[in-house]
Amino acid sequence: MTATHHRFMLYQWNIVGHTQQLLGLEKEIKEKNISHAYLFSGPRQGGKSSIAKTFANIIQCPNHYCKKCKDCQLIQAKAHSDTLFMEDNGESIKIDDIREIIRKTNLTSQSPYRVIVIENIERMPIEAQNSFLKTLEEPPGKTIFLLTTSHLDQVLLTIQSRVRHFHFSTVDDGILKAYLKETFGSRSDMDEIINMAQGRPGLAINMIKDEGAFEDQKKLYNQIETFLKKNDLAQKFSFIEGIEKDKDQVSLFLDAFTRYLRKLLFEYMNSSSPLLGKRFTPRDIINLFESLEKTRYFINRNVNKRLALENLMIQTER
Repeated sequence: MTATHHRFMLYQWNIVGHTQQLLGLEKEIKEKNISHAYLFSGPRQGGKSSIAKTFANIIQCPNHYCKKCKDCQLIQAKAHSDTLFMEDNGESIKIDDIREIIRKTNLTSQSPYRVIVIENIERMPIEAQNSFLKTLEEPPGKTIFLLTTSHLDQVLLTIQSRVRHFHFSTVDDGILKAYLKETFGSRSDMDEIINMAQGRPGLAINMIKDEGAFEDQKKLYNQIETFLKKNDLAQKFSFIEGIEKDKDQVSLFLDAFTRYLRKLLFEYMNSSSPLLGKRFTPRDIINLFESLEKTRYFINRNVNKRLALENLMIQTER
């Protein structure tokens, strides 16, 4: 199933994969069973934010998600007074930001709902999550929160218990490849793009549209492969020194590292001679996964970034 709109769906989501989850959301709209808060979890660049924005548009449009009316146009331009977007700008969400959200939820709404989309709520420190929790417990009338997270383990269980949770896993390579070929045509490097995307449509599309982004991903993949192939702590620490002050570079590195480890595990399951089989057992790779997630957690909690990344590099030595 490759088309972005499936014939048995009510709306044209223009989303790759995630059919069952989208049907679940459509059922809630059809049955007028819309919750006051949703949490969409899953890997970065897997489609969660696009789904949240489309869902917001569907429930605000008076004409069955026509994409042409004033409401639709304003939402697409992110200028709709009753549909607010707090996009991930790489910064943490502070208590003052939460207070501003609460203030806006109490304003008079001209639309069926006041919809607030917040990307990657794991950016909220614990105290900000606790502050936000109070709003979730007693939401103002007609307010709907659409929240996304790439790290569910960093979201308070009390928040998770007060939302309707939809999980979006990675998209099957076959579905992603068919969609990319249908949308962008055939490419000699399509398999390489799909291999690096690891089931994340947003990343695959970005690499096709932006040659620089594709090259950056290839360099990162090659760098990670080099790190895992041999012991050279001085080279690894030098690399960390070069990226640790750039938040975006650190994020790209950790994401690419995660995808590379997934690829290694896939090789173990499907190949009799995995690439790094002589250096890493499946248990070693799982341990690296755990170290990587701890590193990400510590960085998000403002622990010394360089020390956290250097400790991760030590785990790659054999």
